[in-house]
Amino acid sequence: MAESKVELRKLRDFGENFNDTFTFIRQNLKPLLRAFFAICGIFLLIHAIANGVYQSKNFGVLDQVWKIGSTVPGSRTPEIPGIFSIEYFLVLSFGVLAFSSIVTTVGAYLKFYDAHDGLKPTVEQVWQIFRKYFLRVFLYSIPIILLDILSMVICCLPVFYVATVLAPFPFAVMMEDLDFTSAFNRCFQIIKNNFWISLATYIVAAMIYYFSTLIIGAVIGLLAGLGTYFTTRDFGTTMGIVTSILNIFSSMFSMVLVISIALNYFNLTEQFDGTGIMRKIDNLGSTENNNFDNIDEQY
Repeated sequence: MAESKVELRKLRDFGENFNDTFTFIRQNLKPLLRAFFAICGIFLLIHAIANGVYQSKNFGVLDQVWKIGSTVPGSRTPEIPGIFSIEYFLVLSFGVLAFSSIVTTVGAYLKFYDAHDGLKPTVEQVWQIFRKYFLRVFLYSIPIILLDILSMVICCLPVFYVATVLAPFPFAVMMEDLDFTSAFNRCFQIIKNNFWISLATYIVAAMIYYFSTLIIGAVIGLLAGLGTYFTTRDFGTTMGIVTSILNIFSSMFSMVLVISIALNYFNLTEQFDGTGIMRKIDNLGSTENNNFDNIDEQY
């Protein structure tokens, strides 16, 4: 018996969110990964290169210390580069760009999936939606990030509230085709009476993403460390390579977090609007009309 497709627009509790998240990923893994690497690949690669250069530069000073200390006793220690360098801000900028591409790609996939009753889109179909919303999602994310940072500077507690309320922001933009102000207000509108369950959902999803990344990082770091020890001991270069590889692989697990947030968005909008129920009623009416149309006239 074929497994039923995941219905996006429906009410979900905490457990159903994660059950549907992993079910959706399992059912759509191949087309999701194809769209993910075909569209996000270039953004991930640019971010990985920038991060590798930054890590190599900052950890490279340790290589210099080790080499000077082991060859010329009493030599002057090289100057440690500043952490907040140009490379640092490039890494941040490309990181936001890469994550925006992931969110927009997943959102484009879900938008097509929702509009076509569970049909799996091709890369080209995802791309058509992606290019319409990517720049908007990226530009809109900048004031959202600044707002999160501001709330963190003021106090730690407001950042949890702001981040939880605005987590579905890009999906409100894409699914409802809203501008910044409308999407911003929409997030505060649909979160009513669902803040704590949303916060718990996002925390658990983030923990799954974090621990998945941690496991991959430990394995890659161990292999790279062994390779460094038995070869050149060039720690800075090794750390650059390790973090670059880690960023590309760990980004795949971010889809768990993104899809979980998206499904919670559909849950919140369903509680507020009942769009899914209305769609079922409309489809039921259409089906009934079609059935009556197929009945031969009797006299």
